[in-house]
Amino acid sequence: MVNKEKVLVIDDSREMLLVMKHLLLNNGYQPLLAENGLAGLEMVEEHDPDLIVLDLSMPVVDGWQVCERIREKSAVPIIILTAAHVTDEDTVRGLDLGANDYVTKPFNQQVMLARIRSALRWSPKAPDGKVYEDDTLSIDVRKREVIKDGELLKLTKKEFALLTALVMDSPAVVDHERLFAKVWDSSYTFDVNYVRIFVGHLRKKLETDPSNPDYIHNERGVGYRFERLDEEAVSANGPMVMAKADS
Repeated sequence: MVNKEKVLVIDDSREMLLVMKHLLLNNGYQPLLAENGLAGLEMVEEHDPDLIVLDLSMPVVDGWQVCERIREKSAVPIIILTAAHVTDEDTVRGLDLGANDYVTKPFNQQVMLARIRSALRWSPKAPDGKVYEDDTLSIDVRKREVIKDGELLKLTKKEFALLTALVMDSPAVVDHERLFAKVWDSSYTFDVNYVRIFVGHLRKKLETDPSNPDYIHNERGVGYRFERLDEEAVSANGPMVMAKADS
């Protein structure tokens, strides 16, 4: 299947560029390759990519600077590549500057493809912002709306960010630290209790029975996962209304 989306990879490693080129070509994407940050910024202007995969550690203009300069002009989804030795603080810094996701090198190619598919749903060019919909629940990231059983759910920004982080990685388990990095900024010190408390708040709003959840499941000692329900498994509970995340 030809996806046709243009994916720009910015990395000073020629080996990584070659790996990504073949991965993208073999899965129907159009690869654009840049060997440094300056070349990457020029290609953003010239080619208007649908997604950017961005290495953090580059000479002259590093990934943080590139991310910041892209975000001044564009909402294109950005996946940052981090080496195993990069600190959590560095990863959080990249997310705070506007990156949508991160992948640690070396990575599983199927995981990278899943991250690409997930990030492309956030693209301003995407025709539809709905990342999940069944007979009972609808989640739209572009409108920032959640619809459940015909009612508009009132979610805070962090609750909405937490929910979308889980949905985007579904059906995979998202560990506590990854959830924390995607939802809380660098002014917070990692504490698993933040995640647990907000998952509890989200369940009270989202689940029919929070003690026996349909959607948000706990993987003890690891994190949480969002379960996508089959249409046959969901009972129709009347017409849908709407929901927006509070500012």
